[in-house]
Amino acid sequence: MSMVLTTDTQPEAERVAFWHEVVCRSFVPLNVATPDAEAFSGSVANDRLGRLQLSTVHAAAQRVRRTPRLVAEAGDEFVLLGLQTLGPGVVTQDGRRAVIRPGDLVFYDAARPYELWFPGEFEMKVFMVPRRFLGVADADLHRVTATTLRPDAGVPALASPFLARLTVAEGPAGERLAASALNLLESLVLDGAETPEPTLLLRIRTFIADHLGEPDLSPATIAAAHRISVRYLHKLFSADGVSVVRWIQQQRLAESRRDLGRTSATVAAIAHRWGFSDAAHFSRSFKAAYGVSPREWRIASAPGRGGAD
Repeated sequence: MSMVLTTDTQPEAERVAFWHEVVCRSFVPLNVATPDAEAFSGSVANDRLGRLQLSTVHAAAQRVRRTPRLVAEAGDEFVLLGLQTLGPGVVTQDGRRAVIRPGDLVFYDAARPYELWFPGEFEMKVFMVPRRFLGVADADLHRVTATTLRPDAGVPALASPFLARLTVAEGPAGERLAASALNLLESLVLDGAETPEPTLLLRIRTFIADHLGEPDLSPATIAAAHRISVRYLHKLFSADGVSVVRWIQQQRLAESRRDLGRTSATVAAIAHRWGFSDAAHFSRSFKAAYGVSPREWRIASAPGRGGAD
């Protein structure tokens, strides 16, 4: 059964102070500013479903801030997902600003400063879980905070109506619901509805070009160098229809082909120079890409033979 905390039980002069206490008790230490203190009203209904805290906040206009000082004093490692159900709102964190309207979802992380602003009456359902129970990489979570997840496609289209209807249950049914809700939160993070940073793919491709000769160049090493997940790296490349592994191989083959036509190094040495640890594998890959073997290409591209680059 929900525990409901409301300013209606308090004298008007004490409502704002009471509301500040309610918000901090329900979530994490926060600063709360209300533009109309005299007419302010608000309520929070809190429930638990396994490791999730489910809260419904209905209140008048306000600005809520998680300041660097509050983070330092109480480094609560909670992840919060807000589902807006009434009125507009704005969530700011990690240099991003998400405008949310009814049906929209947004993540914010109590381990770093954030701000919530509601310019008028609003209602938000908040799902809060300790960070250690959310099985996603920090880089993935950092990428989706303060990003508007609109319920018009993908995982948000499934999550928004499910979370809007989510209720508390006991026993095995409650455990299954809690597990489903947590899995859905993880899927929302991994789905990553944020538009990729425009220059990120260019930086990654430049990095690959600079490290083509390293045999251990892989999606894992590339992702780690750019502080993103391997899943997100694959997502960036999927937009062009070429996997990151395939793109690396294409660049290595192209550089090898150029060297075959302009240097006298052995085929094995050229293969090694461009990250191929096995000469036989290099020859097979080269023939599959260009229709001739490396040696045949070298002969055809020799000066005076009318060959290609």
